[in-house]
Amino acid sequence: MSKIKRKNHIIAVICELNPPHAGHANLVAQTRHAYPDGAVVAIMSPNFVQRGEPAIFAKHARAAAALDIGFDLVIELPMQFALSSAEGFARAGLALAVAIGANTLAFGAECGDLDALKRAADALNSEECEARTRAELALGASYARARQAALDAILGDGADVLRSPNNLLGIEYIRAAARIGAEFGFFVIRREAGVSATAERAKIRESGDAIAMLPENLDVAVLSRLRTMSVDDFAQIVGGDDGVAERAARYAPAAASIDELAQSIKTKRHTMSRVKRFILASALGITRDDAAAPQYLRVLAANATGREVLRTAAPVGDGLSVPSPNNALPVITKPAAARDLLALEAAATDLYNLGQGDVALRKGGTEWRTSPIMP
Repeated sequence: MSKIKRKNHIIAVICELNPPHAGHANLVAQTRHAYPDGAVVAIMSPNFVQRGEPAIFAKHARAAAALDIGFDLVIELPMQFALSSAEGFARAGLALAVAIGANTLAFGAECGDLDALKRAADALNSEECEARTRAELALGASYARARQAALDAILGDGADVLRSPNNLLGIEYIRAAARIGAEFGFFVIRREAGVSATAERAKIRESGDAIAMLPENLDVAVLSRLRTMSVDDFAQIVGGDDGVAERAARYAPAAASIDELAQSIKTKRHTMSRVKRFILASALGITRDDAAAPQYLRVLAANATGREVLRTAAPVGDGLSVPSPNNALPVITKPAAARDLLALEAAATDLYNLGQGDVALRKGGTEWRTSPIMP
């Protein structure tokens, strides 16, 4: 792997860090080796993640750990985009990367082959792929299966890259950059075998860590909200198309757990992650209008280098900067100064807190009282 030297380089990593593990540390280390004069910025999911589940540790704890493994700055990916499809997740992450001034995106992928990912991205963007996908959907396939079948027909064995989750995200990053017209470089490494966030979460729960989130604790809080919603209410929620809203309204009143409700809503056209994202979006009232585009840059953590990136990106004062000519997004460092912009995030944090195993951590309003971590 060739060593690339560029001064004042800002490299973004779109991630969940759920939890931070050796694979993330390796990505940061390799990125620093390739860009020794660069700053590495994490654009990180907040208290709920793309699987439609609560993060195992709260976002500020994960942001602090991100600094420990080598990131310079942690920017929050707003809730409505964290609870999105791979396409929406990637598009919002890229938009924030551009806004912070990044010119390179680093990520790990199972194949580690940027050219293979670019070929898949080009194929997915083709009219042939769109037509083949529509035809598969008409036969009753889920969107994921329809798109895989379309790519299989176009690329043959080259379509196998779409079968791995981190390859898929990498492809969506490439597609998102093309859509927004960003001249982005990509730095990709092969993900190490045996390093798994799922396995790390299992170890943490088996250890009985008192501050780890217990997903089942959220059942009552979420279901109590959903039982008050009508079919029209569900229909306004992002992701409620394709019969999901109607099924949610039918089964929510009787469901005894989130998992039971998700199983009832799911059909062969829907992935479990999509259904769980919809359930959380319903509990939080996230509508289609909320998921248009990021409206701010919210700082969760920054070291000295990260603070320099912020000063370059936009002037920060009084916790809420004016939009800068470079990014047109306000930079939030003091949440209490941006209550309107962070209203959804505050509601999500209040919900998340109700799922904590420690009763002392279930208090509301913590969004307004938690400052960025700036050692």
